[in-house]
Amino acid sequence: MPFRFILSSFLFLFLSLPLRAATANDYYVAGFDLYARRDYSKSIPYMKAVVQLDPQNAKAWQILGYDYYLSNQPAPALAAFDHSLRWYPQNPELWNLAESIRARIVWENERNDIYPRVFRNYNIWVKLQSGVMASSLGDLPKAATAFSNYYSSLKLQNSAAADGFGPFGGLEVGFMLDTFNAWGVVLDAATLNGYNAQIKENTGYLREGIQPKMISVQAEYFRFFKMGRTRLYANLGGGFYNTIVDLSYVNNGNVFESGEMAGMGIGGFLGAGWEIALGEQFSASLFARARVASTGNIQGTTTNGFGSSQTSVLSTDPNGLVGPNLPGISGYKPVNVDYTGADVGLSISYHY
Repeated sequence: MPFRFILSSFLFLFLSLPLRAATANDYYVAGFDLYARRDYSKSIPYMKAVVQLDPQNAKAWQILGYDYYLSNQPAPALAAFDHSLRWYPQNPELWNLAESIRARIVWENERNDIYPRVFRNYNIWVKLQSGVMASSLGDLPKAATAFSNYYSSLKLQNSAAADGFGPFGGLEVGFMLDTFNAWGVVLDAATLNGYNAQIKENTGYLREGIQPKMISVQAEYFRFFKMGRTRLYANLGGGFYNTIVDLSYVNNGNVFESGEMAGMGIGGFLGAGWEIALGEQFSASLFARARVASTGNIQGTTTNGFGSSQTSVLSTDPNGLVGPNLPGISGYKPVNVDYTGADVGLSISYHY
């Protein structure tokens, strides 16, 4: 028994030595012989040994690729073929086979990926969006309070309010940087209820109205997150804001001052949304944004009831009453109209 054990051990070590000392060519011959006999799974270790010893052996990479390919392992086959073509690109038949495998892998991934094609296959989108927004309106709420306090002190029946609620709409163009990142440009426009005040007297009434319209142009960045057949996104942006104010001062049904004024400012937003595919090239989303923005130096031409026009600045007098006043009057303060607040909306996008 001990003799047989010693003999077996000796034979094992003796037979192992040539394998350890084998050259790349030895492994290639052994592997190619197994490949020629269609024993592809046994050929693979030998060809892997060849390319470990001789990484630039294009023929060994090619045979290794065939071993994987004929064993129904397309991904490692493609990797092996790519290595072979790297060292010997003058092989049109192998190029064609590699490209067909690559296309098959892409097709299989596309077929098995539940993430909608509209989010994967297109780099540009055009989006229409609409919703409602609420904003602080800057100095206008203070003017409403000042109006009530001033005319209440005169024992006059009055009401005043500043309402920053209203509808908005927008147009957005976006560009995908990769599967998860994008940038875009968005144009938004909104009409808000604004500032409305009224005094009632025995002889009649006085109504004041300031309705701001917002237009903004902002650059934005998107980060997308896959969620099954839909996606979530976060976006932030900033840019320029423009306020266009329609003024209307009516006394007993007669307009005694009206006009349009405008002012510029800057702002930004932080938003989030949920988007779902609607077929091959359309999607829809629900979104919300928090916004910080302010516009000032609101001025323009106003016309009084006698047809006389003048350049005015939207400002408050020493009593805090708001209106179109001549610029530079001591004690008068220009009014800012802010859009700090939030909005929610729906959108539909076309991707191409």
